[in-house]
Amino acid sequence: MPSFQYRAYDLAGDLAEGRIEAASNEAAETMLVSQGLTPFKLRATSATDVPWWRRDLFTSGGMSRAQLASFTREFSELCSSGIPLDDCLRILSDQTATDKMRAISIGLLGSVLDGSGLASAMQKYSAEFPADYISVVQAGEISGTLGQALQELADLVERRASLDAKIRSALTYPMILLGLAAVSIGVVVGVLVPSITPIFEQNGKLPPPALRALILARENGGSVLLGLFGAACLIAAWSAYVRRSPTRRLQFDRLKLRLPIIGQFILQGEAARFARTLGTLLRAGVPLLQASASAQAVIKNSLISAKVGQAVGLLREGSSLSNALSGQGAFPPVAIRMILVGEEAGKLDKMLLRAALMFEGQTQRSIDGFMTLLTPILTVAIAALIGGLVLAVMNAILSVNELATG
Repeated sequence: MPSFQYRAYDLAGDLAEGRIEAASNEAAETMLVSQGLTPFKLRATSATDVPWWRRDLFTSGGMSRAQLASFTREFSELCSSGIPLDDCLRILSDQTATDKMRAISIGLLGSVLDGSGLASAMQKYSAEFPADYISVVQAGEISGTLGQALQELADLVERRASLDAKIRSALTYPMILLGLAAVSIGVVVGVLVPSITPIFEQNGKLPPPALRALILARENGGSVLLGLFGAACLIAAWSAYVRRSPTRRLQFDRLKLRLPIIGQFILQGEAARFARTLGTLLRAGVPLLQASASAQAVIKNSLISAKVGQAVGLLREGSSLSNALSGQGAFPPVAIRMILVGEEAGKLDKMLLRAALMFEGQTQRSIDGFMTLLTPILTVAIAALIGGLVLAVMNAILSVNELATG
């Protein structure tokens, strides 16, 4: 997703600046206006505009989703209790768990005491609060339902954090297997092989072929590690090369969607993310056009984002959401049908949230099914590799016995 550096005035006339992700310059302007900002300077940026020590390779640039979910849940409970906004921020700054969240709470409190709205204050922390998050907060402020809006946000962020946690949990066991495999190979190559090799050298005999291969790997370990490091550098450079060009990134994202299993997984995830964000924004009172533009910003796949951007353009011309999306092929047909039913029943927000729940369930089942296949395959492959190494060492030991008896 392209990134834009902006400077804009909020509703109180204060100057705000930051970065925002959007599919185009027009989409970025629409998102800023929906957040109550009047942009006067907007320019596209790239990864090269950010110092290398602050790029995504090393840091996420803001709060984690778990931290944001905790912050939002505490904030929503305080606001729903009827506590004034400034007192809510004072309590958050006192009881928050991390220094980063404490500093953000204090900064928000200072801006609110100076007369800024909460959404305008959060805009100054655009790295921590996404654009769709700020849109919901602003809608809650305008409608006088900030506590309810924060509760909707807390549910949204918690679901995103929960999905991330499930993915990390699913990858934990395979990573442990790979780590143990690396340790086992290191023991075989670094300990067992050196203890057997001198016996063959002393008797003037060649080691068995399998043992010779292990000896060669050990003697050229530095070259092997250097080659792996070089391959990793090439992959990182190629990834940066693709991300630097919108055209190349679009082609790569199109290729990912065509992959047999991964493509369906990506499509389900993007549909769930878009539907839940849009449903949450609509429930909070954000108009459909601004909500759609903000929901587009959370889509990670540039091809799907571009198609949704075209649908947003059709919304500006008066088209319905279902008609605008049906001609783009961005989401599965069942999602379009559910949106159409929601429009006809006047319950678009509820139907979008129901669609999000369905696609999130499908995503989780896809993850579970993939891991169900990956774990035994990986286990068998690692067992075969370790077993082959051990068998090679055992054959070498038997050869040593033959040398001794000979």
